[in-house]
Amino acid sequence: MAVIWIFLTVAFGLLFYGLRCRCQLVYGMFELVVALAVIVVTFYPHAQASPLLVEGPSWWGGPLSHIIGVTAGIYVMVRGLDNIDKGLPPKWRGKWDRIFFGSP
Repeated sequence: MAVIWIFLTVAFGLLFYGLRCRCQLVYGMFELVVALAVIVVTFYPHAQASPLLVEGPSWWGGPLSHIIGVTAGIYVMVRGLDNIDKGLPPKWRGKWDRIFFGSP
């Protein structure tokens, strides 16, 4: 089962990189939401009371921490793909642009 989740996470990483290439405003807004979620979870771990919903430990803290961890992995993947894009050899540029930027 973990292999399926790993495959899906990598696929989402590629999709988010494509989103970043084609629509940076939407991608940037998503980054901002995730960053705020990371900040909240950092200062209010799921074992503590959450200022967002309830007093006492919350049932959603564990899954939220997991989702944020996966999202952080996807973000690092997108940054890696961006760095590859910047250093890509010219002979691979055409295929790369067709895949991620939708260029003919």
